Amino acid sequence: MFSMKRLFMFLKNTTSPFHIDSTGIGVIVTIQDNIILVEGLQKVGVGELVNLKEPFDSSIQGYVMNIENSVVKIVLIKGSQKDLSQGQFVYRTFLRPTTKAGFGVLGQILTPLGVVLNNSDYGLGELVKVQLYSTAIVPIFQSSPGIMLRDPVARPFMTGITAIDCFLPIGCGQRELIIGDNNTGKTALAVTIILNQRQINNQFYGKWRSYEAKSGYIKEDMFSDFMPCIYVFIGKRRSEGVRVKNVFQKYNTFNYLTFIFSSSDDLASIQYLAPYAGTALGEWFRDRGYHAAIVYDDLSEHAVAYRQISLLLRRPPGREAYPGDIFFIHSRLLERSAQINRKLSGGSLTALPIVETKGGDISGYIPTNVISITDGQVFLSSRLFNEGFRPAIDLGLSVSRVGSKAQYDCMKLVCKKVKADYSMYKAYASLAKVSSDIDARLLRFIARGTRLNHFFIQDLYETVSLSRQVIALYAFGKGYLDDIEPEWISFFFKLLYSGLFFKSYMRSVPFASLVYTKYFGSDVEGLECGLIVSSFSIYEKEINTLFSNFKKFYLKDINPKVKETYGMVSNIKSLLKARK
Repeated sequence: MFSMKRLFMFLKNTTSPFHIDSTGIGVIVTIQDNIILVEGLQKVGVGELVNLKEPFDSSIQGYVMNIENSVVKIVLIKGSQKDLSQGQFVYRTFLRPTTKAGFGVLGQILTPLGVVLNNSDYGLGELVKVQLYSTAIVPIFQSSPGIMLRDPVARPFMTGITAIDCFLPIGCGQRELIIGDNNTGKTALAVTIILNQRQINNQFYGKWRSYEAKSGYIKEDMFSDFMPCIYVFIGKRRSEGVRVKNVFQKYNTFNYLTFIFSSSDDLASIQYLAPYAGTALGEWFRDRGYHAAIVYDDLSEHAVAYRQISLLLRRPPGREAYPGDIFFIHSRLLERSAQINRKLSGGSLTALPIVETKGGDISGYIPTNVISITDGQVFLSSRLFNEGFRPAIDLGLSVSRVGSKAQYDCMKLVCKKVKADYSMYKAYASLAKVSSDIDARLLRFIARGTRLNHFFIQDLYETVSLSRQVIALYAFGKGYLDDIEPEWISFFFKLLYSGLFFKSYMRSVPFASLVYTKYFGSDVEGLECGLIVSSFSIYEKEINTLFSNFKKFYLKDINPKVKETYGMVSNIKSLLKARK
């Protein structure tokens, strides 16, 4: 056991050229489960870093969590407790935890403390250049912007998921929860949303990267449409993290993505810091006018890590053994996502937290906490997942509290009719199962809703552009697809967008040549800009011509041959493959 006399003798005999205040040194009393009890450190603050080896050696560091009458409780965040022993000295650093931010961290896999894990992907010179010119050091914990610093959420955040963009629109600066049971596609949905940003981001990547190399810095708001993304991996198996990383690499998303990694075998304190570190990085972009997005995968594991730390610190447990401040832990995290006032930077940080439920019960402690903090939730149903509907979004339990304010005018216009028809379908779909005597008008709503359900099915990591969403939803609202069997809806649109069957036919139809080159040629981005900035009525006549002619072509020439040759819906993919 140590004595304070030994501590005073050390201070008296020290020959360090730096001045060491006696109030900034403590002595380790006990070490257990990465929790260190220290006596001394009289003026240390909660949230401060301390060095556990030497005064200016940060290889072993701790994070102050509790300050009690006689001891300070510290959580180990760097190094191993095997290198510590009772009686060693502990030194204040007067610093808070920090991480890296800036354009230099895009493409990197980082720990919450900013250590690069994929150094092998960079040459030595490139890595040094990135660290010097394109990387900033930012504190992990920051206060959320006040209400006077914010603007209402109004800018659309396109996810590429038709069911979300139509029924549950998300705006830049919004916090939309992704919730569901295990193995219902929560991570796949979040990854798909990130992949949807690659079209515009990868175009800008080369421009700002070359500018960065020449000038050494990025001019603010140079590319306001660039959307950096942060994926925070919290407390899951390392193999799962590698799988997600491989998906990002396959689709070339690391040009605009930073991967914050903390697996289940990392320290609980590192898992606790991970989402705050990712948010600090997102705030760096937000405060410079960019519209950043961040995914927390997932906050259930984050809550478990914080519960583990709290129990080891002997904090009083509450419901489900979680500490009493677990709500505050998540609220101060998610409140940092916001749309900043246009007079300041005009940037935003959009949060997509993921929470896991048990047995479809959304009334659990952590799910209800996060639901009350966020601005809506996307609920993934295991029943729909098992029935083959992917993504398995339960539109009855899902909601976006921003609503159509976060939609472009063209999308808002075509969605009105679709939403009304689908609500009628949800109201009367159960009648079709118990009664055969149903009004023809109701049967039409039920049939259209069934086709919409099949239209909302998307392949894994498949995204749909705004122009294709608008065209398809307009066709549903006008009833062009009422004669198409529900099982063939996806095939119908794949055929339409591929242009393999009707290219020569459509060019011989009035207006068709203009429609074909505008919608399916190289000017797809021009169409999307046109739909956003101009009136939808400009394109309405052409879209009507497109669908009326293609529908006749499909029902007369394609549908009979497909049914005769293949018959089974399961052979649709082989048909497309053979045609290609």
